[in-house]
Amino acid sequence: MKKQKGFIQIIIIAAVALVVVGAGAYYYFTARKSIGSEMPVNAGIAAEYQADYQEGAANAPSIKSGADLDRATSDLDGTDLGQIDKELNSLSADSSSF
Repeated sequence: MKKQKGFIQIIIIAAVALVVVGAGAYYYFTARKSIGSEMPVNAGIAAEYQADYQEGAANAPSIKSGADLDRATSDLDGTDLGQIDKELNSLSADSSSF
């Protein structure tokens, strides 16, 4: 009788492990299927700007090769951050006069 009791416990543990593995596989494959299927909505962006955000993200060039990545990197490296700061300071000065 003792051997049968231990045998039942092994079957129950195997069944639970099988259910956990099956649930994990289901979650993995359904999550992978939905990646990139639609443009995500960024909760940090106000509702009136969501359309512009999605349009800009849709128009962004995709990086398909190392050359595309190098081109994007050089564009970012060539960006003059000082100019952006000057424009922001100018906007700040203009808005402070209100």
